[in-house]
Amino acid sequence: MKEFKYTIDGKEYKVQIEDVEGNIADVTVNGEAFKVEMEQEAEPEKKKVVLGQPAAEAEEGETASAANVNTANALKAPLPGVVTEIKVAVGDEVKVGDVVKELRKACKKYSMRFGVYLSPWDRNAECYGDSPRYNEFFIRQLTELLTNYGEVHEVWFDGANGEGPNGKKQVYDWDTVYETIHRLQPKAVMAIMGDDIRWVGNESGLGRETEWSTTVLTPGIYARSDKNNEKLGINGQSNDIGSRKMLEKATELFWYPSEVDVSIRPGWFYHKEEDNKVKSLKHLADIYFQSVGYNSVLLLNIPPDRRGLIHEADVQRLHEFAAYRKQVFADNYVKKGKKYWNTASGNEKIYQLKSGSEINVVMLQEDITKGQRIEAFTVEALTDNSWKEVAKGTTVGYKRLLRFPTIKADQLRIKILESRLNANISQVAAYYAAPIQEGKQEENWNQLPRSGWKVMSTKPLTIDLQKKVTINAFTYAPLKAEAKPTMAFRYKFYISLDGKSWKEVPTVTN
Repeated sequence: MKEFKYTIDGKEYKVQIEDVEGNIADVTVNGEAFKVEMEQEAEPEKKKVVLGQPAAEAEEGETASAANVNTANALKAPLPGVVTEIKVAVGDEVKVGDVVKELRKACKKYSMRFGVYLSPWDRNAECYGDSPRYNEFFIRQLTELLTNYGEVHEVWFDGANGEGPNGKKQVYDWDTVYETIHRLQPKAVMAIMGDDIRWVGNESGLGRETEWSTTVLTPGIYARSDKNNEKLGINGQSNDIGSRKMLEKATELFWYPSEVDVSIRPGWFYHKEEDNKVKSLKHLADIYFQSVGYNSVLLLNIPPDRRGLIHEADVQRLHEFAAYRKQVFADNYVKKGKKYWNTASGNEKIYQLKSGSEINVVMLQEDITKGQRIEAFTVEALTDNSWKEVAKGTTVGYKRLLRFPTIKADQLRIKILESRLNANISQVAAYYAAPIQEGKQEENWNQLPRSGWKVMSTKPLTIDLQKKVTINAFTYAPLKAEAKPTMAFRYKFYISLDGKSWKEVPTVTN
């Protein structure tokens, strides 16, 4: 974002250029938004750069360089230096691209917020561990990301501090990092190693059943963090980071909501051998209810493959996941569930359900603009003319989802057992989530790459039947019908009457 101030006929105008896409700029003038069409300069003809081929003949008026370099197509480095190695072969086509820019354009196309992750753990950097040099190097990278791509909504850091190849550990200049973010992208939230979004403490996609957004945990960006948290005996993985007992010991309280991170695959990056290991729909649904449904933000990692695309297996599962959530939350069975409820501890409220409602999910939401206050509650359902407790919990926060066995009910009764000051309930809802049939994942063993085949054993497996028997068939099957990559695909079957002379019997593999 760029800002300008103009004075026209004595009146001041504050102009902000938010983003530029092609020749259309998003411009704000004194707080009013405009889309401005700019005159585009004629672009020079682009040519493919092919290493190993003679440079094009210089056109009239052009001067060839002393080294006979095609300067019209030459790539210019931002700093002076010497090329020591070119990691392409003669004849390879060199394509110029900006992955971050492409991602930014895609986010804008689909109306998605844009964020960047910059790892502070670049151990491949020659200066890693030389703290002042690496910090300068890191700030330059950060500045590039925050100035070249329009508005950035989130900056995500992890808390890495491992050793580099030189055996040194990096000491980060977080103060300069945060000052850079606030200066260049003042609206961006800082996740994990920031004070806006807190890591829930694991990478399994599961939050805490008692998840306070108001917490005594001091963010790691503050110099006093270690001292404060050590005094309280807590860290990011602690179960209790916000109870009244903890509040009694603390001197500070932070609005520090949690984020759950997990990958749709076993690992964070793409591996072809994991194409059949994408998390099932049921697994993703369980993660959703135990992250978003536990007052947390869900960050689901989807790694691009070698093509720079999301693999078809991941895409299919994402479509299924989206369709499932759309189906579950399409029909809210609570009447007037959005009517605001401000209440003290010990009070209850009855909500009418649509006639003949079958439900197995209840959602509660607090008005977090007034803070997070609920400490304990119960949910009861009127079924068969009697009240039955179907769920209970501690914290609510922005969203709490509770699952229970399917029931038919006419009314719900919400009881606020404990609350810090008055509770502010913004919505109560009830839904039906159809059971997910977890189908067995099957593999086509004939399609497995032959390069992965190997001899498991050269020693035969001998089975002594103890007596002479008649055999009509032989079956080789995996334990519990669970085929594994180590299962033999090709084998030979022999029989013997004396254990010395063996006769091969033809086999059929399925």
